Amino acid sequence: MIPNATNLCRTSLPSLAPLPGADRALKPPGNPYSPWQEADELGLSIRYAPLTDTYSWWVPSHRLILVADRLTSAQERCALAHEVQHAVNADTECRPGLPASATWARRQEIRADVAAARKLIHAVDLEDTLRWATSREEAASELDVTVYMLNVRLHLREREQQFRPSF
Repeated sequence: MIPNATNLCRTSLPSLAPLPGADRALKPPGNPYSPWQEADELGLSIRYAPLTDTYSWWVPSHRLILVADRLTSAQERCALAHEVQHAVNADTECRPGLPASATWARRQEIRADVAAARKLIHAVDLEDTLRWATSREEAASELDVTVYMLNVRLHLREREQQFRPSF
């Protein structure tokens, strides 16, 4: 991911309206989101390969998600959730060399991360875990996500709290 993704999230998310498919993140605690189930429901194929420079890859022309065969279970779950979001969003591969490609690719990546984080980490589970976890690593482990995905969700939580009306 790009180094300044946090800043891009702030500027490219003008509202906190749920993204398409984000309603799945509203499932009650104890009913965790399964990216494998969603991929199956969407008719996506998942293949494991010896990817060395990335965790996963969305191949829209084949409705295929390639996942590196070297990942931990949390890395695999997060990578797959991210790629499923590319499919849900009907994202396309950005062709190098086009002026808008880099910008569009960053936006697609951020949008996929944001939606995946919402689905992977239910707000109630996040709050419960934050009450006792002594580090982000411990919280991520408990939530079965990567520290990166936890950081994305924590950034969303911060934004949601900023814009929450006080009555």
